[in-house]
Amino acid sequence: MKLKLWQLAYLVGMALVLSFMAMDALGVHGLEGITPWVELLGGVLLIAGSCEAFVLSVEGLAHRYHLTDYVAGIYASIASTIPELSVITFLILAEQYELAWVLALATIFMNSIVFAIYTLMLPKDKHGDYKLPDAIMWVGSDLLSMGSVISLSVGLSMLIVFVFSLENPALPRFLNWGELIMFGAVLLAVFIAYLYRVTKYYGKIDPTSDDHIMAGKVYHEPMSQRTLAIFLILASLGALIGGEALANFAHFAEHTLNLNFLYAALLLVVFAGTPEYIIVASSHMKDEIEIALSNAFGGIVQVFFVVFAYTCLAAGVIGGLILGHVDVIPIDLFSVVLLFFAFPTMFILHRFIADDSKVNALESIAMIAVFVMMLYVLLTFGIYPLN
Repeated sequence: MKLKLWQLAYLVGMALVLSFMAMDALGVHGLEGITPWVELLGGVLLIAGSCEAFVLSVEGLAHRYHLTDYVAGIYASIASTIPELSVITFLILAEQYELAWVLALATIFMNSIVFAIYTLMLPKDKHGDYKLPDAIMWVGSDLLSMGSVISLSVGLSMLIVFVFSLENPALPRFLNWGELIMFGAVLLAVFIAYLYRVTKYYGKIDPTSDDHIMAGKVYHEPMSQRTLAIFLILASLGALIGGEALANFAHFAEHTLNLNFLYAALLLVVFAGTPEYIIVASSHMKDEIEIALSNAFGGIVQVFFVVFAYTCLAAGVIGGLILGHVDVIPIDLFSVVLLFFAFPTMFILHRFIADDSKVNALESIAMIAVFVMMLYVLLTFGIYPLN
């Protein structure tokens, strides 16, 4: 049987990562300057193969349960966050709480750039517009609005507390474990409500709907429940193990390459975001625009309300309840500025979506311009600690 490219990538990546895990368990050390890069390659290959398994799983779900491709893609994009959740878990277990916080927030920012670029590639009508699905217009835009308000209010509160703590040292300089658990629980509750609404009202094929996505037909090949389960298990396992390989590279980048804290986080974001990029590209090449779009858009809202929420919860539970750290996330430049940057990122997307439920090249380029300027600010001024 001839292996497909994604299957080959999965097997090679799994072999590389498991080999390094076995060497580490046996205390065998390879070439320090080469091993982390090879492990990184294995992790990326493994995640790349897992992503194609996720795409096939989405097609199976859409056919089996008569879901729209867009909503089926939402569930795939949730599963594709496993590498990021894995990286964050290992960082928190290593007590690198702030790096996990920065990684989650920076992922939102980088994924917004991916979404803006992808909107340039969407097929346009004779007026140069692409009509977005009702699920984005009526539900997703609400989530963007909520996320932007939450990030602005919490970020501003953290900044005010820090400024006044310069005069009054009694004010806290950290977010404690209880606050983090509360933040994470609230964000996760919002996302559960979003998932319920978008699935119930926009998830099923409806030939009478005015939305071209909901009125479409399920055209994917049938997939048995057993095959679907195998694909989901393989994809999740590969994403989890690949995420650990990325976490090991993060430690190498920060401590051996001596990269700036923020630079290391942004570099890791690129690799941790690999699932989204691959799923978007693979789905688009198959002309499965709805799956690609749901993953590109989900890379923003689901990272904030799932990955960032998980980061808060895990940091609070592991750092506070298990490891006994009362103060977990420091209030400094890194933790504050990226939370602030989540506001314009989600706000501009909300405005461009909510005005007419369409996106055009001008709006796409405007979004890219804003994100490039924000990236410049991060790379230029993010090297200076606030404390």
